[in-house]
Parts: sequence; structure tokens; C-alpha cells
Amino acid sequence: MGAGVYPSLVPSSRLNVDTERDPVGLELTADPEMIEQVLINLLLNAFHAVGTKPDAAVGLTSFLDKQGHVVIDVKDNGAGIQDEVKEKIFIPFFTTKKEGSGIGLSLSKEIMRLHKGSIHVHSQPGEGTILRLVF
Repeated sequence: MGAGVYPSLVPSSRLNVDTERDPVGLELTADPEMIEQVLINLLLNAFHAVGTKPDAAVGLTSFLDKQGHVVIDVKDNGAGIQDEVKEKIFIPFFTTKKEGSGIGLSLSKEIMRLHKGSIHVHSQPGEGTILRLVF
């Protein structure tokens, strides 16, 4: 994806956004606008999570898992998510942000459900977060 595709999403030029696709020709059959909305939600959360960290990094990786499912990971090296918060992030209107509505992740979960997929969070406080989409 990189900053060149959606420059208005990337908060500053100092942010490193890595993308990787394996295999290179990996394709997914899905509603492109809905999945784009999910990715925008996840990327905006990742950008918020890394904040002004000097070594801020966000990654977008897609691959096939062992069962042949397309997987997309959005990874950041932000502060991570505390366990008690992690249990609530997909609840509508739950947010830890001052200016957040709490709709993004619950909407993303519903979009994934409509695509017969799932969304999972893997996070360690102090180490960062991976939000995984499995189709």
C-alpha cells in the first residue's frame, strides 16, 4: 500500500509503512469497498497507536495460511493493548480515544463476518499489535 497509494492516511513522512505480499500474485475475491474500509480502519488505528514514536512502523502483510485461507495482517510497533481493553475492542461504541466513536473495529468485524471471515487481535503491551483478517 505505502504512502503513495493513500497519502492522506499516512500521518507524516517519518512513518515507515512496509507492505509485503506472498505470493506476489495473491488475490482475494471480496467486496473491494468494504474491505478497503476495514483496512482503512485498521491502518488508522495503527497510525494512532504508534503516535509520535521516533521508530514508528506500520506493516501490511498478506499471505496464504496452512489451510489455504488468505490472511491480511496489519501490524504496528505501538504501545500494545492491555488485556482488559483487548476484550472490549470489538464492542460497538467502545473506544479509548478522546476523538473516537468506537465504531471502526465493530464495523470491521461485521464486514469480515459478511465475507465469511474473521478478525483477530494479537497484542503485547509495550511491543505492538497485529490485527489479522482471515478470509
